[in-house]
Amino acid sequence: MADNEKKPVVTHLPAILTGSAALLAALTTVYVNIRNDLKDEPATPAPVVAAAKPVEPAAPALPQQLQLRLQRVAVQQDGAVGTADWRFSIEADGQPLYAFQQDSMTSEGGRNIVVVGADRDASADLELAPGKRIPITIKGWRGGWFKKAGEPTVLGQGWVTSAGALSPIAVRAADESKGAFTFYFSAVPEKN
Repeated sequence: MADNEKKPVVTHLPAILTGSAALLAALTTVYVNIRNDLKDEPATPAPVVAAAKPVEPAAPALPQQLQLRLQRVAVQQDGAVGTADWRFSIEADGQPLYAFQQDSMTSEGGRNIVVVGADRDASADLELAPGKRIPITIKGWRGGWFKKAGEPTVLGQGWVTSAGALSPIAVRAADESKGAFTFYFSAVPEKN
């Protein structure tokens, strides 16, 4: 085709229809906007306000039940030349939980970890208020013929939270050569 030849009108029809539709849409928008401005009514309906329900107070959080279990004891210093017998008491918030005796503890490498077996009840149930923590206190007395009863030889304290978080607890004498231990516990939430 030569440049000077005219194209039929039908070839321009799609472009003409698209332009007409755009013009019609623009005119409709203008008309609707002018009509809404002339009315005294708001263009959008007023929001419907529902009657407010009285707010019920949230139920108080229940105390968390935890089972505190002694897993193992690492002996850094047994307080004797050979082996030593020890008695330990575990307290929570100043209240006794349980006590146990461990014979022939040694700080000799390879034998200085005491695993608490199933034959010994080294666990107790705790009740903690939500978001609170309580102190766990461990006291220990070395056994022997000439040891005096009374004040503990070793002492240590840690904290347990309602989430069951509990770090290892160092239990030591003022003079660590007389006794130094690390207690490892688990604190597992009980299912109600």
